Amino acid sequence: MKQFERLFEPRAIAVVGVSEDPARPGSQTVNALLRNHYPGTIYPVNPKYAEHEGLKCYPSISSIEGDIDVALIGVPSRGVVGVVEECAQKRVPFVVVPSGGFRESGPEGAALQDKMVAIARKAGMRIVGPNCLGYVNIHKDVYAGFGSITRPPNLAKGSVSLVTQSGGFGYSIALTCAQYGIGFRNVIATGNEADIDTVEFIEALLDDTGTRIILAYIEGMPNGRALLEAGRRALALGKPLLVWKGGVTDEGARAAATHTANLTGSYDFYQALFKQAGIVEVRELHEAADYVRAFQSGRLPAGRRVAVMGGSGGSAIAFADAAEQSGLTFAKLGEDTQRRLAEVVPAIGSVGNPVDFTAGYIVPGNAERLTKAVSAVLADHAVDAACLNVATSSAAGCRLAAEVLPGLVRGTRKPLFVFQSTPAPDAVEALDKAGVPALPSPVRVARCIAMLARYREARERYVSDEPLLRQAQHERGVAQHQRDVSPLALSLSKGERPVVSESDAKAELRRIGIATTRDVLVREGEAAPFEALSPPLAVKIASADIAHKTEIGGVRLNIRTREELEAAMRDVVTNARTMAPEARIDGVIVSGMVTEGFELIAGAVNDAVFGPVVVVGAGGIYTEIMNDTACRIAPFDETTAREMIDELRCRRILDGARGRPALDVDAIARALATLSQYAWANREAIVEIDVNPLFALPAGAVAADALIILK
Repeated sequence: MKQFERLFEPRAIAVVGVSEDPARPGSQTVNALLRNHYPGTIYPVNPKYAEHEGLKCYPSISSIEGDIDVALIGVPSRGVVGVVEECAQKRVPFVVVPSGGFRESGPEGAALQDKMVAIARKAGMRIVGPNCLGYVNIHKDVYAGFGSITRPPNLAKGSVSLVTQSGGFGYSIALTCAQYGIGFRNVIATGNEADIDTVEFIEALLDDTGTRIILAYIEGMPNGRALLEAGRRALALGKPLLVWKGGVTDEGARAAATHTANLTGSYDFYQALFKQAGIVEVRELHEAADYVRAFQSGRLPAGRRVAVMGGSGGSAIAFADAAEQSGLTFAKLGEDTQRRLAEVVPAIGSVGNPVDFTAGYIVPGNAERLTKAVSAVLADHAVDAACLNVATSSAAGCRLAAEVLPGLVRGTRKPLFVFQSTPAPDAVEALDKAGVPALPSPVRVARCIAMLARYREARERYVSDEPLLRQAQHERGVAQHQRDVSPLALSLSKGERPVVSESDAKAELRRIGIATTRDVLVREGEAAPFEALSPPLAVKIASADIAHKTEIGGVRLNIRTREELEAAMRDVVTNARTMAPEARIDGVIVSGMVTEGFELIAGAVNDAVFGPVVVVGAGGIYTEIMNDTACRIAPFDETTAREMIDELRCRRILDGARGRPALDVDAIARALATLSQYAWANREAIVEIDVNPLFALPAGAVAADALIILK
């Protein structure tokens, strides 16, 4: 936090634009600072007034005698640039600009924003905003903002920090968390992010010893890779990073563009990034609070095996459904556990999993039996996490759980949650303090446990794989940069076509270690190479100007005789010249057909936000029917590639279906990892790579067609 020390712990704040109108942003800021007993100096600024709220009011920034750490500029957009210029001359290190009317409003506003940023950068000054609510450092009583972020009731002090591109909605997240007793350290609204962006604040909060959990609401960003690296660093530090991504649909993306003028990338790419970096995605207000409380318990499950106990069969069923849908499994309780349970559970109950205490079990006076039952389940080595369904027990039943459970969890690292629907705020507070989150839905409990399990797996993967992965990426990246970039750079320098033909693209794939079908390029006037290949054969037009050959009749399949081959060669050329008369035709490609295995589609796209991203999915007739794809940010290793493959709905086909042999998943993973390294090494030259189809075979993987598009 050192680079932002004077922002978050300012000794003096100047507030430009104070007014007799208490609703004005500047007036709200001064009021909030005074009301919360900000310990530093406050400089109200407005030439119309001699004083404001009992403080001396200054006509301008330059008229202030003392040093200023932060200037909040609450004037209309057209007046902001002049004040920023004054701040630069005064050597103010940070300015906060709540005003709207900048890039989000159109070209004129964008020009104002650019001018403001240019002044600040020349002076080494940093900007928060514009078009933001400002920020609050709750522990230091710094309320440098306006609106809901500064109005009572104040957020309680705690160890959660929030960074949000939407001040109003971000504060809704904070207020929802506050309802569940969650305390905050910093709340930062970044708005248009003309200068300091969300990721830079996240990086600073990772260095802040007082911040244990980071929440973020984002609508978009120009550099997704910065978030990827911040997420990996958060994972390494053990500081959970929770992100709500707004603008995940077409309508949401349009709203985000008009809201903060940020670039909104593909939601699929964001989700891939979250998985690779161990970032916890949040999709609902209550989910943010649930997940924070889950992390505040300080316990992570060792695996995905869960147990559920309680007196409500319906609650257990709801938990079981959500658990399975979330990727959890029900633990098989050991014989000793079941014996211990049988001693304290009524005979009409059940000592399996779910454990059925029967109705009326969680009541005052039954503390000893409840203690023994929960203790037996937590002690079972097959159980990684557990849920106690208090359900509709009376408030007294909830208080019994709050009496019994804190002592039990002190001796275990296993997460324990409570489902309770009876209002009992005192019991919920006591359970939370003990690290036993009490949630009002068994479904929410199951999702929390699954989230913790995924986070623990991500941390384990990072700790075990990251050093080797980084070393491998470096070595492979250097080697491939040396041998891969030069041919493409040479092609570009000669001004050749931006689309690399199928023949040349497949040659590139073979060169980097991805197998392709055996092809023969036949130019006009050359004989049909029937004896050189084994039928059945495929004939395709060879032209870099024709990306979709099938659509113009440029493909013939299942050729088995010389006569059929010669006729097919004539047909595809005739069709190409008729349907695409301006295309330059290199000849035809004759290939041996792949008649076994399963068709996949693979490729890489050089995204404006994330750089190279690799995609794999079901190919052939399934491409559009199933829309079954997975993606990851390049570069990555074979372990990550296998995770992509495992996400596909067609994954079971690769293991062998209806008596067919299992296919070579390792070969597909190697091909995807190689493709990711190649796309990364050539990120300055390549726009897109398409490998369609990529056949998964019983032994190996073969690319039957390929296309590379250059910048």
